[in-house]
Amino acid sequence: MLTILAKYSELFDRTVSPKRIRMVELTILRLALFAFVLHLGFIFLANHVYYFENFQHSYLKAIYTPFSFILFYEVLLLVIIIPKSISEFIGKQFEVITLITLRSFFHDIADLDFGKALSMQDVHLLSLVYDLIASLVMLAATMVYYKLYQKSERSEVINNIVEFVAIKKMMSMLMMIILFVLSFSSLSSWLHALTIAMQTNQNYPNPNTVFYGDFFTVMIFVDVFLLIVSFMYHFSFHLIFRNASFIITTILLRMSLTAEKPVTYFLIFIGFAFSILVFFLINNRKLPDA
Repeated sequence: MLTILAKYSELFDRTVSPKRIRMVELTILRLALFAFVLHLGFIFLANHVYYFENFQHSYLKAIYTPFSFILFYEVLLLVIIIPKSISEFIGKQFEVITLITLRSFFHDIADLDFGKALSMQDVHLLSLVYDLIASLVMLAATMVYYKLYQKSERSEVINNIVEFVAIKKMMSMLMMIILFVLSFSSLSSWLHALTIAMQTNQNYPNPNTVFYGDFFTVMIFVDVFLLIVSFMYHFSFHLIFRNASFIITTILLRMSLTAEKPVTYFLIFIGFAFSILVFFLINNRKLPDA
């Protein structure tokens, strides 16, 4: 067993070397640029070709496309960070959810009709307001979380156990595979729905439904798996409560992805606040005298 874990650990280190991560980053950025230009061209056709007349015509919609590639890269970093620290892993989840919220703004702003006067009763304008306020609150909460993490003088003892770190590297490799499979599957399904929409002259499918719900569902079970395995190496009430709170946060974030606004943001705020408060209490508890 130890030999297998060592081989997976070595494979992980080779796969996610800084040089390769940089190559992936540049590739994704080039794809984002290409997709941005392609989307602008598609919108141009939609505005000038009768065949596409029922499609969205706002050029602002194209901003959503490159941002989706950047978001995918952030999710990839989320997977890569699993072996480092559970606390950093949760912090990266905060970042991903915040970026998903910010991306919603770029999607929703194209639904506004700039040809008429706006009012607070406009549902599209309200949606934009929710996106902006929520993203600012999430940014602040993420900064508070990282500040608490950096100020904490208590290292996670379990991260020094080589065998457990190797198990987390193995799970990280598995999550990378799942990430790419889900991405390809979701993109294929969306493109198929887009093709049908073009053939039937209907509005194209909402890209907000692409893949993140399924991915966060998988992460919940990964969190539970790592929680149980961690008890084999270090067992304490505070560790159980802290890691359990992280699982609860992941579940709330997953629920938020399919909820309606503003409920979706209420779930996110509860998840953020719960993890931050637990992290603060656990890391500021008094240790028993030696």
